[in-house]
Amino acid sequence: MALKKLLSLLNTKNLKSDKSLKNWIKLTTGYSPKNLSLYQQAFFHSSVSVKRSGTTVSNERLEFLGDALLGAIVADVLFKMYPYKDEGFLTQLRSKIVNGQSLKELALKFGIDHFLKASLTREEKTKSSAYGDAFEAFIGAVYLDMGFNKTKTFVVSRILKLHVNIEDLANTNDDYKSQLQILCQKNKYTLEYKLLSEERQGAHKLYLVEVYVNGKAYTRFESYSKRQAEQKAAQLTLEELRNENG
Repeated sequence: MALKKLLSLLNTKNLKSDKSLKNWIKLTTGYSPKNLSLYQQAFFHSSVSVKRSGTTVSNERLEFLGDALLGAIVADVLFKMYPYKDEGFLTQLRSKIVNGQSLKELALKFGIDHFLKASLTREEKTKSSAYGDAFEAFIGAVYLDMGFNKTKTFVVSRILKLHVNIEDLANTNDDYKSQLQILCQKNKYTLEYKLLSEERQGAHKLYLVEVYVNGKAYTRFESYSKRQAEQKAAQLTLEELRNENG
């Protein structure tokens, strides 16, 4: 198969053996894999992608598929779990479950870091979306290999029920940008987020964001996700403002 030839070309000595990968997939999903090459592709980050017959081979297409599947399955669960909540509530709660940070934490819990093939340092992997992307790509691989019903069973029974406390998330407001905006509006403060730098590092960009309140620089934060940088800078600024105001 084309992908198996690709594995040999990319020096796969650091990947787990086929037997080890098969055992991990069965332990993780509860099902034995049929097409192992799908899962191997799910763990090829774009930083090590190559072109074959004019097509770039990496986990990005599987990531796209897994992202859509995960979003749909989570949406279905929340729709049934909260029959009287409006669209805004459901959308925000789904975002808390499938955001980049949550997916990265899930990927590490499941041990995807042991299989990921990427030309990134450990720090770059941790700061980037590489782990979360691989987690979504893995779900895409499960779907193509096992079908929708088994994928949904895996997501609901082995991810959501065991690793996500949906009720806690529903009662937690971690949208720090919104909290900061409300605080500033209440006190008639001006609020501004400034992008200080946008530096490309390998396959990703590193964003440095600083928060200004009433023209005063408060907190800056750096992340491979602009949204995460803004959220974290907003969180730290909130803490500073609350300390200032007692």
